[in-house]
Amino acid sequence: DVQILLRLGLWIATGLMTAGVAVALFTGRTPAVPLEVAALFRRGLGLSQRLCGLGVLVLAATPAVRVVTLLEMWIRERDWRFVAVALCVAFVLLLAIAVGHG
Repeated sequence: DVQILLRLGLWIATGLMTAGVAVALFTGRTPAVPLEVAALFRRGLGLSQRLCGLGVLVLAATPAVRVVTLLEMWIRERDWRFVAVALCVAFVLLLAIAVGHG
């Protein structure tokens, strides 16, 4: 299950970024500008930038989704040692997001 999740995340991210590069090459607009996550959902962003940004977001979120998936699995299995470890990892991820401002 977890392996499928990781592969799916990688394939989706790769597809989005490839589509974004293709759109940029087709339209002739290839600016590489830094993006904030919130900017991906606002108007005024080009399609190529939005696709590439979403691809990077999916790629970055895949390990976090993996932690949540494993946490749920270990709770069902009542493997409390691994539940504690997964909760610690989830806490560190949330702390990094908070400190890094999203």
